[in-house]
Amino acid sequence: MRKEFVLISLLIFVPLASACYNPMDSLAVEVRLNRPGIYYDLTPLKNAENVIIDDGSIIYRSHYDERVAVILKEVNSSLWIRIQIPAKSFESTYAHASFESPLLISNESFERIKALGWEVKNYTFRKGSLYVRISPRNGGECKSDSDCAVGGCSGEVCTTRELAKEIVTPCVYKEWYGCLRLTSCGCYNGFCTWKPNPDFEKCLKEHGIDPSKVIKLPLAEVYIADYGKEKPSEEDIGELRELFEVLGISCAFDKLQFKSGTIDTPVGIIDPYSFNFSEALRVELEWLRENGIIAVGDEDISAIVNVAEGGKAGYNSHIGWYKKNGVYTWIPYDESDSPLLLKCVGEPFNVTLPSGKAVIGSSYTSSTPGSSNTTSQSAAQNGVCGPGAFAGLLLFPLLFRRK
Repeated sequence: MRKEFVLISLLIFVPLASACYNPMDSLAVEVRLNRPGIYYDLTPLKNAENVIIDDGSIIYRSHYDERVAVILKEVNSSLWIRIQIPAKSFESTYAHASFESPLLISNESFERIKALGWEVKNYTFRKGSLYVRISPRNGGECKSDSDCAVGGCSGEVCTTRELAKEIVTPCVYKEWYGCLRLTSCGCYNGFCTWKPNPDFEKCLKEHGIDPSKVIKLPLAEVYIADYGKEKPSEEDIGELRELFEVLGISCAFDKLQFKSGTIDTPVGIIDPYSFNFSEALRVELEWLRENGIIAVGDEDISAIVNVAEGGKAGYNSHIGWYKKNGVYTWIPYDESDSPLLLKCVGEPFNVTLPSGKAVIGSSYTSSTPGSSNTTSQSAAQNGVCGPGAFAGLLLFPLLFRRK
């Protein structure tokens, strides 16, 4: 009864919703081959051995790792190819911890963190199973630079306009005061302070001054999670320590206590953090091309693989041929110009795999891919395919059955 209710509900709301994020997307990578000129012919695959066809979706074992599923689905003249790690459970363990610390992150620090292999987005950092989020807290001293002023005998103090009139300091000139010409007194994260910049911080350090003693730092909350672990491994601890050394807060990390928790999210039969999604997708695209199922060039495959990683799947985050800064390129949809992102969440699903790897029959002679199915230029460049395509995407999780 529950499945029938879900199906009816989806059909009712197809005109109102496009598609949903599914928790299984975290165990997958997916590409929509919607670039004009890319052709496909699914006939050889439909006639192959060890292939499951379920309501239009074609499912077979990956040629990169036979424990993984490859799912092909045609939606509105576009072929969607998905590499999917099956789930062994739908509840994940994770280790987490948090602390507060004054924090100043320079552009140089961001670059060093990237060089260590961390994915950096705003104030979040990801590497494998590790996730770190920094939430700076704004102060209440000021709202604009006009609320701040310089005080002290040598003009070495930046504070609120009211306090600047009253503050008294010894009239002793220090060499590092010369660094103040490289910055200005103003409002930074709600505090009146000398504003940080690389030249100013470098000058302070050259004079033996810790920038945090001159620049008023906002208090930040630092949250750490290590997914799929009850406690971080020694290797993970080393990665975190290296990150916090760059951030200048490694001392706080020494006293950190991790707690274990659970979260409703699929756990893959393979560790998704060590699985090479990009290589798995490359192998499959090349296998499909070699067997006359798709016609796609090396340049396109390389560009797709270059942006492929775990989690780049589903309506919001799949890879496709979309505009970025007005130019078409292979990118995740949520990074394209003005994407229509969706916030609904679908139900996780199980994947049934065939008994063996797919084998294209030797008796089948493929014509040039595209003779029966092609991607149309209008559908590819519009980006959004309309309610018909959305219905197909919404019903996607229903193709599979919970075991």
